[in-house]
Amino acid sequence: MNVQTERTEEYKAPTEETAWSRIRKALGPVAVVGIAIAKFFAKLKVVLLPLLKFLPVLLKSGGTMLLMLWVYMQLWGWQFALGFVSLLLVHETGHLIVARKFGLKVGAPVFIPFMGAFIALKEAPRNAWMEACVGIGGPLLGSLGALVCNVLGQLFAAPIFIALAWFGYFLNLFNLTPVGMLDGGRIVTALSRWLWLPGFALLVWFGWKYPNFIIWLIVLLSLPRIYSLFRKRTEEEQRYFEVTPSQRWIMSVLYFGLIAVLLFGMHVAQQNLHDLGVRAHGHGRDVIVQ
Repeated sequence: MNVQTERTEEYKAPTEETAWSRIRKALGPVAVVGIAIAKFFAKLKVVLLPLLKFLPVLLKSGGTMLLMLWVYMQLWGWQFALGFVSLLLVHETGHLIVARKFGLKVGAPVFIPFMGAFIALKEAPRNAWMEACVGIGGPLLGSLGALVCNVLGQLFAAPIFIALAWFGYFLNLFNLTPVGMLDGGRIVTALSRWLWLPGFALLVWFGWKYPNFIIWLIVLLSLPRIYSLFRKRTEEEQRYFEVTPSQRWIMSVLYFGLIAVLLFGMHVAQQNLHDLGVRAHGHGRDVIVQ
């Protein structure tokens, strides 16, 4: 018995191709690429958004540091300029670490050619002890950075590192001058306001002997603070300057001890530079004789 199977196919009515369908068909590959690009940027957005929050900080700190580096490169060459700006960064990092240790809100370091660098405290220290600790944090870490340069210079007989060490010692020593916006002016608020007077006299002498616009600017800006320290204080101001005897002793040892160490470091670096110069001269003479 033969069974005949018939296969029926579903009938589809012919569709008329519209202008829109023709456009979609033509743009098919382009649409695929567009979708891929859109997905890529969607993923990139997830990565970039956290970084964009730090963009102002990067522009303010990194941008000013690059500007200072470029200016100093024109004067001293890239090697010394890079080392000098790095020492400034180390110094400011010392302030930053101590300020954050006390829970103070601080901004990123800002670099100004021929003036140095600074960090902006978004909230004032609550007392003189805190102000002194933040003030000495920079010179402490900055002096350590200069010492590292000195050691590297001796290990590799590299005069540029020792020159950087000398400038690093001097930079931190100058900042310990007890007056004005300098670190020393903040430190001695926990010791004695009378230390501002010899500091002010020393700064005036330095500006007179080595005329410099920055020095005289610091002198002028120091006058209001000197007046405020010696006028009659309110009860709130008196509480600000209350420091325990142990705190005063600790800060005195750190402050005057660091001054002595930096003076000694400058002397050692100067001697090292002299020794390397004599050695290089001696080698040159040997080559000529040979």
